[in-house]
Amino acid sequence: MKMLGKILFFNANDGNGIIITSSKKKINFNVQEWNDFDTMPSLGLEVCFKYENFQALLITSLINSDYENELVSENIIEDIIEEIEEENLEDELNDDYETFEEDDLSIQATDNTENQIEDINTIDDIQEELGEREESVTLTLNLSKAVSNYFDIIEKNISKRAIYNKVEGRLDYLLIRRFLWTTFNNLTEIDLHIITPKIKILSDDLKAMASIYDDFIIKTKHPPLAYNEVFLSCQAEYQKIKDGAEKTIERLNQLKGTEKHVGSILKIKKEELDNNIKTEEFDLLKDEFKSLNGAYVDIVHMMAELDERYKHDKELLINFEKEYRDDFYKLFSVAEVKYKKSIVNILSAQAFMLDSQLWQKSKTSKAIKAHFHEAGINGEFNTKTYLKYYLNSQDTSKLTDDNKKLLELYNYLSSIQKEHILIVTTSVDDAMEYESSIKHIDKSYEVKAFIDEKSALKWAIKHSVKVLILEDRLVKFPVNTFLKYYKKYVLVIPKIIILGDNIKSDFYSIEKLLSKNISPRVLAENVKELLGKQEDDRNN
Repeated sequence: MKMLGKILFFNANDGNGIIITSSKKKINFNVQEWNDFDTMPSLGLEVCFKYENFQALLITSLINSDYENELVSENIIEDIIEEIEEENLEDELNDDYETFEEDDLSIQATDNTENQIEDINTIDDIQEELGEREESVTLTLNLSKAVSNYFDIIEKNISKRAIYNKVEGRLDYLLIRRFLWTTFNNLTEIDLHIITPKIKILSDDLKAMASIYDDFIIKTKHPPLAYNEVFLSCQAEYQKIKDGAEKTIERLNQLKGTEKHVGSILKIKKEELDNNIKTEEFDLLKDEFKSLNGAYVDIVHMMAELDERYKHDKELLINFEKEYRDDFYKLFSVAEVKYKKSIVNILSAQAFMLDSQLWQKSKTSKAIKAHFHEAGINGEFNTKTYLKYYLNSQDTSKLTDDNKKLLELYNYLSSIQKEHILIVTTSVDDAMEYESSIKHIDKSYEVKAFIDEKSALKWAIKHSVKVLILEDRLVKFPVNTFLKYYKKYVLVIPKIIILGDNIKSDFYSIEKLLSKNISPRVLAENVKELLGKQEDDRNN
């Protein structure tokens, strides 16, 4: 239902506030529900809003609202009944007046008018109350400082997380955020023990930074509100004139009510004077009329003075607002782009680290491995494999908008996934040459060469190796023994190239058998051919 009220409290920093209705009911609101860009939230501002679920929604100021042109429901009448009590009382008095004699009405009206006039200050008193009229508005806080103040909390949080800039990998958090947390929740439901202290810290900090990002989006959504909050509200002279203008209009409204009332009494007095020209009361009535008319003239004069002052102050305020608005928006826009880029960069680094740690721990979980086996999830233990499994379960001819976003995410993950290639040889020179040649043929390949089998195994455990290149004889133990341990500790099944004599493996199939003296360039071409065939198999 629609209701009326006044802003009792408003926090410009977090956008939260309280509206109080005429029945003294306090209702919470947030600036996101502010629906009036001509007038910003401020203390004492009268507003119209929709009341739903104990919250104020679709809030507008009564200055710009078409509320008065709408039909008033019974609920609204019930809520604002205190506001119209005085009007009801005046109607009742008017009904009573009909039973009075005209003289009684005249005496009562005169008494009320005299009391009302006594309460009116002179124009000098009012001017003293309002202060001297300003002819200009001096800038108190410059634009750059105002914008800096607005993003101060954002700046502090970015600086506090500067360490994330050293992280080499990135995952587009804005693209992966929903599926990342879905994956996180699903994996922890299968095996809660994968949440190590490191993963807990990473996930908590990612959630904190994500909350900061969401707050940032809200803070930058409405530049006019920011302009009022951090620039205009900090201008001392502007606020002084604004407060004076509000007092002026308040006094002016009081005088308008008095002027209307005194005018109606003057009309009655004039009729009395005309009807008593030849009576003994004429001179007394004439003096009363002159006195009342003088007071009326004074009221009209004060109204004219205050009206002129109000228009003058209003023009000063409007001109000041216009003078700096465009420059503020430009600085605000530049700062918005800068800080958003920094926040997203940190989020993407955090997402990469959390994703890497999560899957690294999942590879060692018996419960998760058993679940993947039972579900028929084949391939590497990573988000891309898990996402592919989910997408394969969907009807591609009836993809929802959410599933289309997931398909976009899958394409993104495919584009950034590197092909990891592991080389194990007995010669340092061969290792270096093979590694260099394969990297040269395709810079997207992540290549690592070892002469130490244990170090090679440790690297394979941490990376999803697509191609494994082995010499037929290794330094510390036979190739079959190495492949036995590889099968035990490494989950991803690689394509294997043997350099030298044919090896019969009980654990893996051998894709290629090449000469031990093969040139690094030819080896690199065979690797590229094998990866190309692997990609074709995936597409088919």
